[in-house]
Amino acid sequence: MPESTNGLNHPELGAQASPIKLAPREFIFKYLKYLPWVIICVMIGLVIAFIKIRYSIPIYHVESSMLIKNDKGKGATDEKFDEIFFNQQNANLSNETQILRSRVVLRRVAQDLNFQIRYFNKGKIRSTLSYPDAPITLQILHLADSTTGFGLNISVLDDNQYMLGTKPGKKMAFGEVFDYGGNRCILYRNQLVNIHKYASPDFQIIWLPIDAVVGELVGGLKVIQPTDQSTILALSFESSNIEFGQNILNMLMMVYDSLNVEDKNQISLNTLNFINTSLDTVTAKLNVQEGGVKDYMSKNKVFNVDNESSNFLNQVGDNSKKLSELQVKIGIADLLIKYVEDDKNVYNKVPSNLGIEEPLLIHLVTEYNRLQLERETNLKTTSPNNPLIVGIETSLGQLRQSIEQSLGNIKQSYLIALNSVQAEGKELEGQMKALPGKSLELTNIQRRLKILEDLYTFLLQKKIETSISSASTVSNSKIIEYARASPLPVKPDKKGTYLFYLFMGVIIPVAIIALREILQDKVNNRADVERLTSVPILGEIGHSDDEHVLVVTKNSRRFIAEQFRILRSNLKYMTVKKENPILLVTSSFSSEGKSFISTNIAAVMALSGKKTVLMEFDIRKPKILEGFGLKRKVGITNYIIGRAQLKDIIMPVPGFENLSVIACGPIPPNPAELLLNSKLDDLMQEIRENFEVIVLDSAPVGLVSDSVSLGKYADCTLYVVRQGHTYRKILRLIEDLYQQKKLPGMSLILNDVKLEGGYYSGYYGGYGYYGGYGYGIESGYFEKPAKKKAIPPHKQLVRWWNKWFS
Repeated sequence: MPESTNGLNHPELGAQASPIKLAPREFIFKYLKYLPWVIICVMIGLVIAFIKIRYSIPIYHVESSMLIKNDKGKGATDEKFDEIFFNQQNANLSNETQILRSRVVLRRVAQDLNFQIRYFNKGKIRSTLSYPDAPITLQILHLADSTTGFGLNISVLDDNQYMLGTKPGKKMAFGEVFDYGGNRCILYRNQLVNIHKYASPDFQIIWLPIDAVVGELVGGLKVIQPTDQSTILALSFESSNIEFGQNILNMLMMVYDSLNVEDKNQISLNTLNFINTSLDTVTAKLNVQEGGVKDYMSKNKVFNVDNESSNFLNQVGDNSKKLSELQVKIGIADLLIKYVEDDKNVYNKVPSNLGIEEPLLIHLVTEYNRLQLERETNLKTTSPNNPLIVGIETSLGQLRQSIEQSLGNIKQSYLIALNSVQAEGKELEGQMKALPGKSLELTNIQRRLKILEDLYTFLLQKKIETSISSASTVSNSKIIEYARASPLPVKPDKKGTYLFYLFMGVIIPVAIIALREILQDKVNNRADVERLTSVPILGEIGHSDDEHVLVVTKNSRRFIAEQFRILRSNLKYMTVKKENPILLVTSSFSSEGKSFISTNIAAVMALSGKKTVLMEFDIRKPKILEGFGLKRKVGITNYIIGRAQLKDIIMPVPGFENLSVIACGPIPPNPAELLLNSKLDDLMQEIRENFEVIVLDSAPVGLVSDSVSLGKYADCTLYVVRQGHTYRKILRLIEDLYQQKKLPGMSLILNDVKLEGGYYSGYYGGYGYYGGYGYGIESGYFEKPAKKKAIPPHKQLVRWWNKWFS
């Protein structure tokens, strides 16, 4: 049959052909064998995803929104002053976010909605929260420990009885008092709820301490500001029960609104307390002054002023009015100074709008009251030692000093004006000397009475205004959108879950395959050899399951026999100018198939009609004779020591014409020195004269130096590399031997090449893969190999494990 030479790198060309890279088709075929594993992992991943989605509790997203109004601008403000102390708008919004998530607020939410008791209906796989209505109601009469939660299991038997505890439990009647873990409780049946709509009559009741419930709410609540420019806050909560989440958000906004109103009412309450105290003082003085007027008029019998002084008195009245207004303002200033200086009012709001129309004072009082309110708000969510509280208290102290100084300055200005008015009054009094002294004294007494009456009227008016303002107080928040839930659950995410497990089903086997490839430190295919060495590859020999070493026979058409025939064709280019060529066969270590290659190369050469001899130079570990089934006799070592001649050591192989074997003979204690004996030169000369092809089966290069010693006799060297057995780092040794020319005419034979993913792992070396021509082992073109013996199951398992995980 024709002998192909496809793919041979010809040594005589003087250079190695460029390494052949894996084509896309070859890459696919190489890893195609792993496809079943990938498919199995993907299917397992999808099954896991289905189970996770099927039995996971659906979680719904509930959201709402509320507007936080900015009260800035109601009173006189100063932007520079705001910059020095606080940015009110940003600070307020940040504070409101923390207040909404504070434990104080959420504690009120949990208490108002009675979230400490939960009822769960048990199913076959999972339990479901029964909310807002449950067929049973637990009333706790006495708690053994309010800081430790507890749970109990019950089974509803009928409308009158239930079973306490897991089956078999204790039968109890609804409404009957029972003790459970030191807790005294009563369980009632809610007749308005149909028990038959539940998956089972089994329920679990859980009581949680308030701190645990608040912690749960804090963990699930999210409060964010959608945009930096807006004062809208978006609230969200995720829950397995839609109404549960909606009630939490709605109640949270209501509680926040009520707390806001309470804070504002506190300011009005402080103002009313100040006004009531001042009214009591003014009332007492007014009673004394009125009694003085009455006594004076009775004692001096003065009831009217002469008509002659009416015109003059008008002037005096104007002066008195000015004097009265100034004295009222001075009195208010004194009251405010006394109020501010009082240590009991350090953290109380300062009353405003009491008649002193000084812009700076109004601004200071407004900012002081705002900081007081902010301090009280922050104390609900943090401790007094917090740097924020300390900063606010420092600012309050500074503002209090500024208010005291401002009031002192205002009072001083009023006193100056008062002195001016009094001087003007003295001038008028000088002009009134002609008037009766009793009338003048009465006028003075009435003027002081008028001052107290005006002050009393003013305070009474402010009291009414403050009361009206307190009654009409509204919150600075507004609910924009009440809580609403998403129509579909956000967890589990079906699409995301399937994609994740699909991805994991692909990536895990791919990662394992990649890791297996990375950790692979042995020659796996021809590409590994070409990448790590420039030694030409003479051919490839496939894997053989045959029990016999000799696979090349005269009439054999098996695939591996054809590979050796192709190898013979390629050898023609190696020995084209050599007469009676000597072929040296070696390897790096034992078990790489060196003797197998030597035996069959010698056989294929003999089948071509050439007189061939196979010499067993692996003296330390000879295997050639075993492969032919021959018994040992005298050999090479006997010839070298002079105890045998050439005709004595030549052993013809039965059934093979033109093929002979020369055994190594007895194993000497010094094989390396024996190969340096001059008698070996005589032996090789005689062999070359009597045979046309000589094959030397030498010892491995990586273990001993025998092959290098025999290299001087050889015309070419066939270096055996075994797939899946030879370490890749050994290829560096082979490259060094090739570059240093320690072995003549060196070329490689890739042995034990196996099928990978349905195609032959080599690029040539047989008809297994010829670009789609279909001359495979099973194509009928080659002789089918003999049937293998049945392999025990445990050995099959070991082979399978080694194939995939070794």
